[in-house]
Amino acid sequence: MTTATATNRITAAISRNEAKLKSMNGIGLNGKSIDSLHESMALSFDDFFGYQNAQAAAFASGKLTFEEAQTVYAALGGESFAGDWPTGTSLSTKLVITQLMGELLKVKF
Repeated sequence: MTTATATNRITAAISRNEAKLKSMNGIGLNGKSIDSLHESMALSFDDFFGYQNAQAAAFASGKLTFEEAQTVYAALGGESFAGDWPTGTSLSTKLVITQLMGELLKVKF
């Protein structure tokens, strides 16, 4: 799945989650507000470092396309860690990237 016309599975998942979150009317899982979910998904330096390495390994092994790897790389803030997710990162993006990393970190590359 390395052709330029291939669907970016990461952006597609983010879009699907955005729609689901909007339909929840500001109430997230277990009745918590969407805002509190944002706060609970803080990104540590260790997470950032591990996530960037996992996306790079997934790209190198062919599990992610170039576009998907770039989507993850950009969502995490590129090459420098700023203390958390980049300002303005949507909850949907945080959820998708975190779920993806949970799956990728289980895989031996």
